[in-house]
Amino acid sequence: MIWKIKVKDIIAKRHMKIEDDYYTETINLHTGTYKVIDNVFHVKISIVYTDNTIIVGGVVKGKIERPCDRCLETSILELEGTIEGIYDLESEPNFKDSEIENLKNVIYYKGEVIDLEERIIEALVVSAPDVFVCDENCKGLCQYCGENLNLHPDHKCEKMEEFSIDPRFEKLLKLKEKLSNN
Repeated sequence: MIWKIKVKDIIAKRHMKIEDDYYTETINLHTGTYKVIDNVFHVKISIVYTDNTIIVGGVVKGKIERPCDRCLETSILELEGTIEGIYDLESEPNFKDSEIENLKNVIYYKGEVIDLEERIIEALVVSAPDVFVCDENCKGLCQYCGENLNLHPDHKCEKMEEFSIDPRFEKLLKLKEKLSNN
């Protein structure tokens, strides 16, 4: 498979470039599982070997279908992630000295094959936003009945009347009504 690279090949070539497509129907992100548009992400990776270290860098781009967090309509989200990793082939992790300054993206590695698919997925997960809005002007849903306010901008909800007002806010409501009448 193209995404599994033998360490000995990287050492022999010292520098490699890979530009190819990563195929998958869905992707699991921290906010859910989503359909990948055209089942493909475009990947460009550069791999360099120097001083018992393999440095991996690149980008991954693609689109997924994801529901908007305001109106729940399915929309297209473009993802662009940065692929990065440093495979240290010589050292061992020093857990006694694990301060933030030492938490670089260093992978202490003793295997024979590097699986770049892990770095691709990591880049996509990190690039995905926690909150996705289909449009910055998305009006969302009516908080009382769930009507999509983008489709019905003049929506007046009858159910709003049914909800009783919290007695702690009755005085504020009366003040608001009084101010709006002036």
